[in-house]
Amino acid sequence: MFVILMLFIWILVELVSIYSIIKKKHLLFDERITTTMCTAITMISSFSIALHIKLLLPEPHIAFYLFPILTGLIIGWKFDKIIKPAALSGIYHGTMGGIMGMMLGSVLLNPALCNIPIKSDAMMVTNMYSLAMFIALIHGLISHLIRYSFKGRGGNK
Repeated sequence: MFVILMLFIWILVELVSIYSIIKKKHLLFDERITTTMCTAITMISSFSIALHIKLLLPEPHIAFYLFPILTGLIIGWKFDKIIKPAALSGIYHGTMGGIMGMMLGSVLLNPALCNIPIKSDAMMVTNMYSLAMFIALIHGLISHLIRYSFKGRGGNK
C-alpha cells in the first residue's frame, strides 16, 4: 500500500502543478485548446485520484462511496472555472472520471463483482499494483503533454 500512497501523492503534486500552469497561461491559447487541455487533465486526474482513494480507503462504508465522486466533481469544477464560469463540461468529466475510478477500484478489490476468476490473493494484489502504476503513468504522460503544449508559448522553458 505504500507504493499506492506514493503514487497518489505524485498524482496530487502533478495535478496542482498543471492547475497552476493552466491558470497562469490559459490566455495564451484559444478557448478551444484550453478546453481540450482541461478536459484531458480533468478526466484522467479524477479517474486516477478516485482509483487510488478507493484502493487506499479501508473497508467500504456508505460515506466512502461518495468521496471519490465528490473529489472528481471538485477537480472538474476547479478546472471548469478556468475555461468559463458557465460551462459544465469540466464538472461532467470530473464526475465521470471519479465514477469510473471508483468502479475500477471496486473491481480490483473484489474481482467477483464482474465474475473475473482470480485463483489467489497474490494475483489480485499484483493486478491492483500493476493497474495503479499504469494509471499513474498515463496521468504523468498526459501531464507531460500538457506541459509540452505550453513550451514555446511563454510556458515552462
